[in-house]
Amino acid sequence: MGPVWSIPLEQGRVEVPSSIEGVRAGLEPEKAAEFDAAMARTSAKHLVYVVLDWALPTLAGGVDGPVVRRLRAGDFAGVVDEDGKPVAPSHPPLDEAAGESAPTVYSAGFPVGSRTFPATIEDIRAALEEGRRAEFEAEIARTPGHELVYALLRWATPPEDLLAEDALIAELKAEEARLAARGEVGG
Repeated sequence: MGPVWSIPLEQGRVEVPSSIEGVRAGLEPEKAAEFDAAMARTSAKHLVYVVLDWALPTLAGGVDGPVVRRLRAGDFAGVVDEDGKPVAPSHPPLDEAAGESAPTVYSAGFPVGSRTFPATIEDIRAALEEGRRAEFEAEIARTPGHELVYALLRWATPPEDLLAEDALIAELKAEEARLAARGEVGG
């Protein structure tokens, strides 16, 4: 089944798939196509809620209605991953009743040099070179829903920008090590 979320319910804990491939595996083909389309169009920071909605049908309503409503409202208190680590969405859910919509691009470089990158699976897929698409598809399919925003941000960032960031981080770590060796950095 892949990564799971363990959700506390009144009658005990239940595990539900937390990855795209895990959710898709439990769906009929026509529903899987509908799920894939919803995942492709949704802004990365809200994908956790799409995964949740598709993973929860067996719990919806009835005695677990309050738990489902709490989760859909962004309160994942008590939810843990397969390693027992707490799960929390990186962003609150959209308030669609108030007309809130999620941006389909990431923005970076404020206040100068502003750049935008795609923030949906569909747009990242289209921006990637063909040789990288299979790796992208495989990674996002197995990434837990609460971590998709980070995986997609990394995939949306042009490789040259990632290399520049990696070089800067390596430089900062080397400087910190030099300072520590001279006793100028303390914990």
